[in-house]
Parts: sequence; structure tokens; C-alpha cells
Amino acid sequence: MTKLILTFLVGLLLLLFTSCRHSQDKIDWIFVEGGTFEQGKNQIIISPKGDTINGFTSPHRIVELDDFYISKYEITVKQFREFCEATGGKMPDAPIESAHGIKVYYKWIDENPMLATWDEANEFAKWVGGRLPTEAEWEYAAKGGKNTKGYKYSGGNNPIEVGWVKENSDSTFHKVGLLKSNELGLYDMTGNVGEWVFDWYNPEKDSLVSKKNPQGPTEGDYKISKGVSWFYETQSADGRPLEYGIHMPEVRYQSPKGTRNDGFGFRIAKSK
Repeated sequence: MTKLILTFLVGLLLLLFTSCRHSQDKIDWIFVEGGTFEQGKNQIIISPKGDTINGFTSPHRIVELDDFYISKYEITVKQFREFCEATGGKMPDAPIESAHGIKVYYKWIDENPMLATWDEANEFAKWVGGRLPTEAEWEYAAKGGKNTKGYKYSGGNNPIEVGWVKENSDSTFHKVGLLKSNELGLYDMTGNVGEWVFDWYNPEKDSLVSKKNPQGPTEGDYKISKGVSWFYETQSADGRPLEYGIHMPEVRYQSPKGTRNDGFGFRIAKSK
């Protein structure tokens, strides 16, 4: 009997390991060479009406990061469904309302970004042997890391070319990886859906956080997302791209962990 139980446990462990490896193999990882960068370089946002908005960005500081990997694309519905099937979890119901209270009755489509809560994103990341990127890692990668060309947005100075935003999205998010990538080959870090990161939103305590591989404050009421979504405008009244628009990598958005709507997805990271 003991031998039978031991055999069963070994088989179960092998199944879990194989499942995890199987999922890892399906993640397109991009290597990001670490370095020092200026986080929160642009501390103002200009609205389409020309208003100046303050206090909506990551802290302005010099940050040092180790090497890491980050997923090339936002995690898709298909990938998340595989996670649910492998772990015996239930695939969540798709949102029936948009972030603005409009009835939309979304249906899950395999190639679309998964509209996940923070906890779901975090559990998926752990399942594949990774984690959610920190805000600093996300921003560094979005700006191109050591390959940066100094663009205002992730991959260019015209957000319409690199992301699904108000002017080109047809009022919804889109399948991952359809537009231009940034300098590292990462897609959709401008627009489409905002992406959960690891950090708590607690700006009063940002100054207490280490500047080497910062992970954010240890507590807070909200979690941070980056990249913003398809909903927001990116042009001024005369049709020119906003030089300092809300889709810049510096911008941070905060929401409760349990938020699920058409504005929140995620990508994952892992340490080298």
C-alpha cells in the first residue's frame, strides 16, 4: 500500500512538473539586459485639451535593475484557459460590462489578451515559474532597456503606430501582437489593455523603497497597472500625437486587485 501511494505521489509530481514546463515552453520570453535607467523621467501628462496633469506617473528616480525576462506578448485567453484546465480551476466568466458601464457581453477569444484580476495574473505567473514584473522592470522594458531610442511611447513617438488607442481601436481591445513592437521586440506595451504589475500603489511610501530592483511599497489599497488601454485619446485637438500623453510608460494607474474589465490584462516576467 505504501509503495502504491508513493508511486501515485511521484506520478502526480511529474504531472504537475510536466504541466508547468509545457506552459513555460509556450511563453515567448524576451531577455532584458539589466542596467541603470531614469524611471519616471516625464512627470507631466498633457491632455488632448492641453491641460497639464501631475501626480499620475511613477516616481522620478534613478533605478538599477538586474537582468530579467519578460513575455513578448500580453498573456492570452488561450494560455489562461490552459492554466485553468491544468490546475482544475474554473475559467472566469467574461465581463458583461465595459470599464464605463456599457453592456458588452464579451466572449472569450483565444488570441485576445486575458482580462484578469491581479490575483489571477499573479497565480498564472507563478504557475509557469515566473512572476509579475515590477513597475520599474515594466517601464524599463517598455522603453527598450539598453536598446532604447528615447521614444515617448513604447516603440515610437506616434502611439497609433504601436498601440491600440482611442483613435484606432474601434472602441475595443484587439488580438495581441498586431502592431509594431518596441526596441526589444515587445508588443502592446502602449494601449490595448493596461497590464498589472507586482507593485502596490502607495505613493506616500515610494521614497522608502530600494532603488536597486525596487518592488514597490509593502502594502497599499490598490495595485498598479501600466500601459493604459484602448479607451484613451492620444492626439491633440489639431490631430497631432501628444508629446506627453497618458500612454507613456511613466504613467501608472491604480485599481483594486479584484478589478476585471476590458481595460486590464497582464504579461509576466521571470528573473534570470
